[in-house]
Amino acid sequence: MKRPSLVIVTPALADANNGNWQTARRWARGLSAHYRVLLTDRWPNDGQIDGQIGDEALMIALHARRSAPAMVAWRAAHPQRPLLLVLTGTDLYRDIAQDASAQASLASADALVVLNPLGPQQLPLQHRAKCHVLLQSCSQRRKLPKTGRHLRALMVG
Repeated sequence: MKRPSLVIVTPALADANNGNWQTARRWARGLSAHYRVLLTDRWPNDGQIDGQIGDEALMIALHARRSAPAMVAWRAAHPQRPLLLVLTGTDLYRDIAQDASAQASLASADALVVLNPLGPQQLPLQHRAKCHVLLQSCSQRRKLPKTGRHLRALMVG
C-alpha cells in the first residue's frame, strides 16, 4: 500500500543549519515512517526541487510570515486539505503582532503548533483554541550535586 505524502515548508534548508531547519529535519525524520515527506522552502515547487511528490495530503508550514506564500498557494489549490502551521520564535515574539501576512497565516491554518508551553499566550485569543503545544524531545538533564564551592552559570546569546 502506498503511504500518503505530505509537504513540510520551511524558510531554511540544510545549508542554513538553524533552528527552523533542525525542526523541519526532525519532523521529516519522525514522520517518514508513515508518510512520504517532501521537505522544501517553497510550494508549489513547480518541479524545481528534487523529490517532488505532487499529491501531498497535508502541508506543514514552519514560520507564519516566511511560509505565507506557500500557505496561500496551498489553500487556493487544496481548500479541503489540512494545513498545519508550526510557529517559530520569530513568529511568536515579533511577526504575528505586526505583520499582516503572518496574521493571515494564523487565520488560514487548520491547526497551530507551538514548541513551548508559554507560546499560546502570545496568540490572539481567536486562534488559541486551535493551538497545540508540542515539546520537542531531548534527554532529561542529569542532576548535579549542589556545591557551595563553585558558581554554576549558563550564558546564552
